[in-house]
Amino acid sequence: MFSSLYKVGAVKRTIIIWFLLQGVLWAFFAVGYLAKPSAWDNVQAVAPSSAAVGGVAATMGYITARNAVVMLFIGAGNLFVRFGSVTPGLLVLLVQGGAIGWLAGTNGFEVPFSSVAAANMQYLRIGLWETTAYALFCAMTLTKSLLVANSFPAKEWAEKHALRSLTFSGTEKVLGLLALLCLLGAALVEALYLAG
Repeated sequence: MFSSLYKVGAVKRTIIIWFLLQGVLWAFFAVGYLAKPSAWDNVQAVAPSSAAVGGVAATMGYITARNAVVMLFIGAGNLFVRFGSVTPGLLVLLVQGGAIGWLAGTNGFEVPFSSVAAANMQYLRIGLWETTAYALFCAMTLTKSLLVANSFPAKEWAEKHALRSLTFSGTEKVLGLLALLCLLGAALVEALYLAG
């Protein structure tokens, strides 16, 4: 299913992964919304500042660190091992997409939204950029697995690479920089929102 990701260039791979992530996210959103429609009825207002953790800088640092951990799991999962066309990092990305979609669909945020429209506007301001950062980083690291097996579990390694042989093309470096910028931008916007 994912084998075509390894046959295309970095930009096309990024676009495919981004759409895949968005598809998973929105599918889980729909399921969550249909499973728990009452989560959107008579939502009690909660001040966004109740989720802030000590001002804009501290909140931004916390959000950045939290999202960087997700990216670390995605990147490490991609870099260390691949079974056929599936890496643990790709699975982390898809699970993260499902979790975000479910959380949004069931309005399970620390600061719940009063309506689906309000939640979607916030997604366009923040969540879209966070998920884009995840997709960019996944695309950048996906083809760099140090150990590659043809099946799971691995009976033998079809490819073995040393960490020092790991190289990234100019396009992949740009993807990494864009991922970082998306991550920091989303954290800043969310921190400003929460600081109110």
